[in-house]
Amino acid sequence: MDELVRKVYENVIGGGLLQKGESVVAGVSGGADSVCLLYILMALKPFMHLELTVVHIHHGLRGEAADADRDFVKNICAAENVPFVCYQTDIRAMAAARHISEEEAGRIFRYECFERVRADRNADKIAVAHHMDDTAETVLMNLFRGSGLKGLAGIPAMRGTVVRPLLYVSRKEIEAFLERNDIAYRTDSTNFETDYTRNRLRLDVLPYVKAYINPAAVEHIADTAALAADVCRYVEAQARAAGEAIVCWSGDSEKDCEIDVEGFLKQDRAIQRELLRQNMGMAAGQMKDIGMVHIETVRDLFGGSAGRKVSLPYGLYAVRTYGSVRIQHEHTAGEKAENDREGNAIVPDIPGTCPMGDGLYLDLSVFSADKNPQIPKKMYTKWFDYDKIKNRLVLRHRRTGDYMVIGGGHKKALRRILMDDRIPQADRDSIMLLADGSHILWIPESGRISDHYRITEATKRILAAQLKEIKDERED
Repeated sequence: MDELVRKVYENVIGGGLLQKGESVVAGVSGGADSVCLLYILMALKPFMHLELTVVHIHHGLRGEAADADRDFVKNICAAENVPFVCYQTDIRAMAAARHISEEEAGRIFRYECFERVRADRNADKIAVAHHMDDTAETVLMNLFRGSGLKGLAGIPAMRGTVVRPLLYVSRKEIEAFLERNDIAYRTDSTNFETDYTRNRLRLDVLPYVKAYINPAAVEHIADTAALAADVCRYVEAQARAAGEAIVCWSGDSEKDCEIDVEGFLKQDRAIQRELLRQNMGMAAGQMKDIGMVHIETVRDLFGGSAGRKVSLPYGLYAVRTYGSVRIQHEHTAGEKAENDREGNAIVPDIPGTCPMGDGLYLDLSVFSADKNPQIPKKMYTKWFDYDKIKNRLVLRHRRTGDYMVIGGGHKKALRRILMDDRIPQADRDSIMLLADGSHILWIPESGRISDHYRITEATKRILAAQLKEIKDERED
């Protein structure tokens, strides 16, 4: 048995990547890595009783060269009596339609095709040809982009049904295997173009590191990634256990979560970060654009004041309430504990706080009226007769039929009041209003309140509304 075949055999058996008698779908592009994978899997067939199916993806990007790659893989499979399946698409058009890079579109399409064949043939595993150098490149890319511990763990040897039998094999070992066994392979010319970040690492960074810093750099990075993966598995398990007690899910399809501040702050920082990573990923449905900068920004909210809000990828935001931090989608923007939405209306807690946008939030409180209350004469602090409010208060934009009561108890249409207050027409649909049904209590933009809710001698309870600036109160 070839020395590399033996090494891979020990890796897949020891790591539980493949079991004897399993059916495997192998992704084969025709390049050195995937051709090496195919020949090693064919060499293992007699020992492990594997069933193989090869899937080749034609991305429609390189014209005749891509056609030649397809025919090359097809001919190998015909000669070795291995079932061959080919999928072809226009990756450039797919990338444009989905507003993603060609690299990302190609990756998505490949794995969709692999899974389709696996399901159609009732296969057990999908084998792809990532190797040790790919791990090193991935770790460096994640490090440079600001990844956390998960990113430093590199590429997993197995994720679901996808396995990587060559993950502990270097590119040098792959090339040596192909050379000593006189196995031909195709070379993709785009591998030598530096338009892609990964190619720059492969062609420029890693060769420099190996030549001038340490020739075993790739092996050392891979070893460190393996250690990070072990630590990551432990931290993930601990964070999941902690989350069961302090995380609640709600919203549409339970995609919004609320994390208890007191319980969160009792956790070790490593558990805090991992708990946020897991829950932000579940809320978003993916982790691709969620990095350490987002995790740390949300973590800072737990030490801040109620009302602070930060935006996140995938239409998410996080907001600090009195006892929790909520991670929500924009379309569920009730930014408070037990917050509701009615169209564009935010239903605030009373007492409670509610973000208003533009770095401001509204603070609401209720207290008993004194005999001679000293009513504040401030534009952004207003008092109202709480018992005159007939409906649940909402913060919202203007609607048809809105009005206020002016001197003498007369109703006046809101549109006329906005004109009188010289609110620019372009801003009238976007300003926030405090409303009791169609009756507007307060226009914070201008400071005007409805006379109907003014404090009188008969007032028993006062609703105090104060517009405040969200300040950064993080601890050093």
